[in-house]
Parts: sequence; structure tokens; C-alpha cells
Amino acid sequence: MILGFLQGVTEFLPVSSSGHLAVYQHFFGLGGPSDTRLLFDVMVHLGTLLAVLVVFRSDLAMLAAGTWRAVTGKAGADRGSLRLLLLLVLGTIPAAVFGLGWKDELERLFSAPVYVGFAFLVTGSILWLSRFSGRPGRSGRPAKDVDGTSWIDALLIGLAQALALIPGVSRSGATISVALLLGLDRRLAARYSFLLAVPAILGAVAVQIGDTGGIPTDQWTAVAAGTVMAAVSGYVALRLLLRIVVAGNLSRFSYYCWGIGLLTLGGVLSGLADLTELSVPSELSELFRLTRLSSAF
Repeated sequence: MILGFLQGVTEFLPVSSSGHLAVYQHFFGLGGPSDTRLLFDVMVHLGTLLAVLVVFRSDLAMLAAGTWRAVTGKAGADRGSLRLLLLLVLGTIPAAVFGLGWKDELERLFSAPVYVGFAFLVTGSILWLSRFSGRPGRSGRPAKDVDGTSWIDALLIGLAQALALIPGVSRSGATISVALLLGLDRRLAARYSFLLAVPAILGAVAVQIGDTGGIPTDQWTAVAAGTVMAAVSGYVALRLLLRIVVAGNLSRFSYYCWGIGLLTLGGVLSGLADLTELSVPSELSELFRLTRLSSAF
């Protein structure tokens, strides 16, 4: 239940779920049979995926319908859905390339809390910079809509998602902040960021389910509870973040990220965790691999 809540909240709020899981392991410990742990992690990520599907069900339906009309030549001059789909594909490429090409190096970062601490500080800085994004009437130029968003914008947002493969760097925080700095409308920035999460989480869940042999009958209750908790907490966190982004208050999370980054580094310096090397249990390696895949798939 605790892990389900932690995953659901930190998956969407701009505070890095992978960084929190790494810190939780290093300073508080996390155990359990590896097979059960892996299955639980899969279902918890499925819970967060359900939260995205519920919140953005209208957007996903419009995206699918509009793309179909465009492909069949029935969309007329309105090809916004097809354009958004292409922008999402472009935004997915950088993280996929980076995640698959440097997967071993990225996994080693999870075993070094000092890097996680510095990554939290980076996330805080990125969030703080989002306050300098254009505001209505401030720059004299209207915010970009889907038609005004270029393929370069999509690739830059994708690079921000690739940066979030590093534990401690928030995927939602990095992608939304960069989108805002590029001039995207606030609602579009949040929408684009979380639509990017759908294929990422879905791909990660599909890969991990293929590696498991099913859920033991005596574990159904725990797995179901974790999944429901992740879905409910993720839904609440996602709704909250959307309001915060639209209100222009995303930068306020920078103080939290700076704080937890400094606390993590303080824990390292005080000897609560080794500076650069820690032995990560096999179940945690699978958890970190799943979290990384949810950004890179």
C-alpha cells in the first residue's frame, strides 16, 4: 500500500518517482521476494497508467478519432490530431535512443545516492526556470498551440524526457518546464507531457509482464491493493498538477526538490549511505529497470 501510494503520487508530481524509490531503498530499505516484487511493480505502474487514461480519456479518444479521419482522408483541413500524434512520436525518440544505448550506465546511477541527490537539485533548478516562461500578454506573442508547435520543439521536449532517465530528474517536471520555456500554451504543455507518458508506461508494463509467469494466488490481495492505491493517488496527483500548471505555479515544486536533494546529500555525507556504490537487491534492480523503461520505451 505504501509503495503504491508513493508510486502514484511521485509518478506525476514533478518530484521524480525513480529518485524517491532510490532514496527510499538506500536510507530505509526495501525487501521482499524478487518475483513478487517485480509483479507488484508491474501492477503499480499499471495503476498509474489507468490514472492517465481516465484523466485524458477525452483527449485520447479525440486523438484516435482525428488521426483515423486524417489517415482515411475525411479530416478535411483539420489535421491537428495527426500532427499531435507525429509530435508525440518525435518526442518519444530521444528517450528511447538514450535509454537503450546507455542502459547500463543509467542503472549504475541508481546505486549511487550522491548522484540522485544532485539530480534532485537539477530538477529543482529546471522547475525554478519555468517561472520565466512566457505569460499571456507579457511577451506580446500568443502561446503556441498544436499547429504552432514545431518538430524541433517536440525533439527538445523529448530530450528533456531523456534527461529524466537519470534518477532524481522528474519526467513531468522536465518536459512541462521545457515546453513552457519553448512557449507552448500551459494546457498543451501539460497535455503533451502526460500523453507522452501513455506509450512509455504501457510499453514498460508490456515488457515486464512478458518476463513474469503470472501472479501467485496468495499475492492477489497485495497486488490489487497496490494497484488501486497507485491509480487513486496518481489520479489525485495528476489532477492537482494540471491545476498547478495552468495557474503558473509549477516552479513552487523547486523548493521541495532542492530540499530533498540537500537531505539526500546530507545523508550521504553523514554516512547513512555509501558515497558512490551500494549493493542493490535484484528486486530493486528490476524496479529501477521498470522505472527507466517507463521513460525510455
